[in-house]
Amino acid sequence: MRQAEGRVDEEDAEASFEEAILEELAGLRAQIGREHDRAAAREQIIDRLHEENQSLRAGERALLLRPLLTDLQRLRHELLRQADRLPEQFSGAQVAELLRSYAYNLELTLERGGIAVVVPEPGSGFDPSRHRAAGAVPVDDPERNATIAEVSLDGYLDVESGRVVTAAEVRVNRWIPAEEPPEPESETEPESEPVNTPS
Repeated sequence: MRQAEGRVDEEDAEASFEEAILEELAGLRAQIGREHDRAAAREQIIDRLHEENQSLRAGERALLLRPLLTDLQRLRHELLRQADRLPEQFSGAQVAELLRSYAYNLELTLERGGIAVVVPEPGSGFDPSRHRAAGAVPVDDPERNATIAEVSLDGYLDVESGRVVTAAEVRVNRWIPAEEPPEPESETEPESEPVNTPS
């Protein structure tokens, strides 16, 4: 009798143990499901924020470029208008002055976009962080070594950050020391060997 009761108790214990395991597994499944749903919701939020960010960037880019594009359109119209109005007798000096005026207009456009034109002063020191050497000019004065001889292309600077956007292209003075003349060879006559005369 006692053995039968013992078996029943063991079976009840096993059954309750199995129930506890099943309940625990069901709880784990539910928790995993909730975590999966949360992860999916987070991914959707991240995707939506990314799309909004891209849209905002595109809008900002358009707002930043609009004044520049307007200035370029105005410059194009002005160039075409001037091309139609040019007199037949147009001197080289007049052409140069007209082109300089357009370059100045473009300089103003760049300034509105936060870019300053940098024109190095000939004779000032060469700075590799701001200048790009486009050639060397030999000089005989050591004081002028590593100074700017002439400017080939202007440079451009970001006004807000102070960072060089495009280095100015320059030719640099280079002093090459004159070679010392070779010392002249001494003109001593070689010693003559004694001549043996038959006796």
